[in-house]
Amino acid sequence: MKTILILGGYGQTGRLLAHHLLGETECRLILAGRRPERGAALAAALNEQAGQDRVTTAHADATDDAGLTRALAGVDLVLVASSTAAHCERVARAALTAGSDYLDIQYATAKVATLQRLAPAIERAGRCFITDGGFHPGLPAALVRYAAARFDRLEQANVGSVIAVDWAALDLGPETKAEFVAEFMEFDSRVYRGGHWQKLGLTSMMKPLNMAFGPPFGRRACIAMTLGEMDALPDLIPSLRETGFFVGGFNPVSDWLVSPLVMVGLRLAPRRLLRPLARLQFWSMARFARPPYGTVLQLEAAGERDGAPHTMTLRLSHDDAYALTAIPIVACVQQWLAGPRRPGLWFQAHFVEPEALLHGMARMGVQIVQV
Repeated sequence: MKTILILGGYGQTGRLLAHHLLGETECRLILAGRRPERGAALAAALNEQAGQDRVTTAHADATDDAGLTRALAGVDLVLVASSTAAHCERVARAALTAGSDYLDIQYATAKVATLQRLAPAIERAGRCFITDGGFHPGLPAALVRYAAARFDRLEQANVGSVIAVDWAALDLGPETKAEFVAEFMEFDSRVYRGGHWQKLGLTSMMKPLNMAFGPPFGRRACIAMTLGEMDALPDLIPSLRETGFFVGGFNPVSDWLVSPLVMVGLRLAPRRLLRPLARLQFWSMARFARPPYGTVLQLEAAGERDGAPHTMTLRLSHDDAYALTAIPIVACVQQWLAGPRRPGLWFQAHFVEPEALLHGMARMGVQIVQV
């Protein structure tokens, strides 16, 4: 029986990961963090759910190298669900020292660069490291790969999303908020067109991609957002002429007033202003959020099949954004468990077999519609 340690196992996403992993795998789980007593009640509830003692808690601090290594002793996979992207190298090196595989759900440009620097050591150690887990990043490139297998010639594949959350109802810590907003400093818009990746300026926000997401969200304006997992697609699918990932906004006040102010402020004084700007950003997101709530990820693809033009729309949705983050990760873990072993550094979107991933997600409650 494999052992999975969830770093941040009693946070918003960590709880859902633990719940689904307990139901979908036979693994032992360790809920780890700086305050393991906070996970004790959750571990007890999960053990009652399972009808056996498969869940324990442990102390693990991402700033403590020796402590991390001790916590990972005997662990087959460390699943990083905490707001610790700044400490990625410590966690990764501790996993290598302990002989553990690794999967993270953080979106951070610097984190990916750190893991890429460690890629040779990961290969030498024979470990499997998976980064950018979740639904975005995590799914867009996998959906394009899924579509490519259903076209004779895939020429266009754009993926868009809507995340409509009742932010006021969430209990998010200051570290989570700061890590979320810190990515504004690295925000980059790129799309693949005309045979190369094109960087879009701020003026691209005035010409968004409009996507029809169906009820209850309807047509939404989405702007391009760079995801590292998309970069390899033109090489993998040489017929592609256009691809990219596009994200819908939060609400008009956040999108057109607060977010631009936050981006300017972070460029002027990132260290001094990060936390106050994070509070401002989340205040606007909570204050002006309106139903309907839910999350949608949609692929729109076009090309040729059987000598004729062919199109496909694939829509994934869930009422809970945190569930749509956790479920793809659990489906990915199922493929990691099933093997064969694949050492090296992977984006989740390229590690998974797309069709099996979608089947696993549907079984766990994600609504999937293909037309």
